[in-house]
Amino acid sequence: MAATRTAIGATLAIGLFAAVGAFPAAAPAQDEYKQPGERKIDPAKLPLDGEDVWTLHFRYKPPRIMTVDGFDAKGNPQKQIAWYMWFQVYNRSGEPVTFIPEFELVTTDLNTTHLDEPQPYVFEQIKRFEDRTISKEQPEGELKLKTTIEISRRPIQASKPDAFPRLVSGLAIWTDMAEKAPKTNKFSVYVTGLSNGVAVEESKPLPPNNEVVKLVKKKTLRINFIRPTDDAKQQIIDIQPDGEVGPAETWIYRTSTTLKPRGAAPTPAPEEKK
Repeated sequence: MAATRTAIGATLAIGLFAAVGAFPAAAPAQDEYKQPGERKIDPAKLPLDGEDVWTLHFRYKPPRIMTVDGFDAKGNPQKQIAWYMWFQVYNRSGEPVTFIPEFELVTTDLNTTHLDEPQPYVFEQIKRFEDRTISKEQPEGELKLKTTIEISRRPIQASKPDAFPRLVSGLAIWTDMAEKAPKTNKFSVYVTGLSNGVAVEESKPLPPNNEVVKLVKKKTLRINFIRPTDDAKQQIIDIQPDGEVGPAETWIYRTSTTLKPRGAAPTPAPEEKK
């Protein structure tokens, strides 16, 4: 069996700012393996991709809104509003790869950022809602849904080119969004870990000393969403992909780290390159 490659493996490239594009994620018109409401995102080759860069296939349903049993800050039982995204990945790279997912929800109207929160108690409730085959005889159900932490513990095995894909299913969850980002109607979800693509790029000279810093960028899937309703009237399927000003799904190289000379003060890094 081929050795497992991890998402830490990287192709390092220092390129011009204009060389990195944002590429629409291709979605075939028909797919006999998809579920109703599911969107399928194929890998896309980007200018900064090297020969050894792999990218997983990704499927998702738009985030849903659900009331679940939870706890307040003191540990007392209370109802919570959870947003969650059902997703699947599969691997056509020819070798097993490790998927270490990060789902970051960024509101474009409020400028807030929220990482996935895989709380086990909340996850189990949503898991049972999404997979109705779960039973005493089949406790994991047919989908075998996993948290974003659990899904990183085993490599994603390669599927043969013409065979039914070996799907791995998961849930990304955000809780209490009404309090954290009240009345947000536009946001993007950035999915990192779907590829081992990494690029290092030098910034333009920065004031006051014309210092040049290195920007570490990771290949990322950006998905834009719109929610036309508000927190008072929210429904489970309110959130939909936002393709009003371009494709809802786009592959990009997004800044994850800024490397500065030792002893230098930290500098805010640009979010992404278009």
